[in-house]
Amino acid sequence: MYPFNVRVYGLLINEHNEVLISDEQEYGMRFTKFPGGGLEPGEGLIDGLKREFLEECNVAVEVTGHFLYHRFLCKICL
Repeated sequence: MYPFNVRVYGLLINEHNEVLISDEQEYGMRFTKFPGGGLEPGEGLIDGLKREFLEECNVAVEVTGHFLYHRFLCKICL
């Protein structure tokens, strides 16, 4: 297991300026989030985001920009 987890999320905006969000449930908790998730070992940010959109939305996306990068240390993994 890796000591930190890099995650990517995307803003998918349609022609009506609507943003896609999803309601999900994991480990008994419900939450709302943008499409995305954790990178696989050795995977780049853009490739990971494209993979996550295919997995979660069944849609191929073009990544046109970057607006935030955040990394956190997973204390459980240490």
